[in-house]
Amino acid sequence: MDSFRFGIITLLLLIYYKIMISLTLYDEIIPQKILDFIEAIHSKDIQYYASDFLDEFEIEDETIETAIERAINACSSLKIPYYFHFKKIYIVEQNYIHTDWKLSPLGCYLTVVNCDPSNTLVAKFQASLFTGE
Repeated sequence: MDSFRFGIITLLLLIYYKIMISLTLYDEIIPQKILDFIEAIHSKDIQYYASDFLDEFEIEDETIETAIERAINACSSLKIPYYFHFKKIYIVEQNYIHTDWKLSPLGCYLTVVNCDPSNTLVAKFQASLFTGE
């Protein structure tokens, strides 16, 4: 992330926290439009679907969930707000609700790095990250 984008995001977060503090001090309910705006800021770079990895790398649902959990833990360890990179979503198809994840580019990278390397396609991708091939 370049310094300009980082500065803009920092400024928006500062504004957000000032709004939160002022609304909390006055015991007012936060308007939905402000919450929607904040959600849009957080979700701006989250554009990829984890389900795409399932098809691309022939990964099972449980495996991708474990990889995402580990990737979120990596973000926490690095003090990176995970909600900038991972968002659980719910999809309705033919009266059935299932979950998926939307990921940022960093979220995609961390997810694939944390996938099970016993899958040949995943192992090849992980190796390519280090060999540059």
